[in-house]
Amino acid sequence: MKGCLVVNVEGKSGVLAMMWKESNKVDIKTYSSNHIDAMIKMENNNAISFTGYYGNTDPNKRHLSWEMLKRVSKSVKETWIIGGDFNTILDNAKKEGGRRKPLVQMEEFREIVDEFSMVDLKTDNGWFT
Repeated sequence: MKGCLVVNVEGKSGVLAMMWKESNKVDIKTYSSNHIDAMIKMENNNAISFTGYYGNTDPNKRHLSWEMLKRVSKSVKETWIIGGDFNTILDNAKKEGGRRKPLVQMEEFREIVDEFSMVDLKTDNGWFT
């Protein structure tokens, strides 16, 4: 299938996938079980960098996910879009059910959000992060 890359997520039951319109030129730069990094040339010839991201589910290893994003950021010159699941939150007030997250985890995530000037694009139905 053209216009698709699927990466097995180690130790998980799922996959990380990226799909695109075949009319767009997509150059996969790097990928791992936690990310797919691509340069996308749009139909109007504008280029963007896109990173599909799945954060480490183990809070003790999440720093590895942040380090990976920092490595990827060094090669980004264009507009950068990061989409996916960070497997963490910025505020316990947004958590529904389960135990509260430790403050240090949220602070680490806040540092990444601030470092990359990330903006949270809300979904219409609120189901996805």
